[in-house]
Amino acid sequence: MSKVKRKIDSRQGGLFEYLKPERPPAPGSLNVSARIRQAVSSAIKKSGMDRVDICSAIYKLTGIEVPKSTLDNWSAESRDLAGDIIDNNGNKRWGMSVDVLAAFCQVCGDYEVLFILVEACNYKALKGKDVVRARAGLLKEEITKKQQELKELERALLEH
Repeated sequence: MSKVKRKIDSRQGGLFEYLKPERPPAPGSLNVSARIRQAVSSAIKKSGMDRVDICSAIYKLTGIEVPKSTLDNWSAESRDLAGDIIDNNGNKRWGMSVDVLAAFCQVCGDYEVLFILVEACNYKALKGKDVVRARAGLLKEEITKKQQELKELERALLEH
């Protein structure tokens, strides 16, 4: 049996149309602090490194000094509810600065914190084989468009 091929035209949505947000976030759904704390703690454990070594590596990558006590605060369950954490501007803080987030993920070799943030924004971050599948889908889409363009050019040559 032959397979019926559907023709892709310009009106059909692309691969990334499915990744766009479907609806606005529900109230309270963006409070991801507990999930981030767990992800930070898990990343530290999976890295197999001492916390001091992680702090040192973050400093080498960013030039921002992160004391071990700060790293401990990022993963401590109680820190989300504590009111004693004050930053240099007098604001209450417990969490990881965005300035060191990428370095932390790089050092620990775990990007779950970034995935949590992306998903909280109602987007998808691809992991593992999903990256390869997405790239393959994009290539297939490009090939189909180029084949259509080629057919149109060949038709134009035959008509004239």
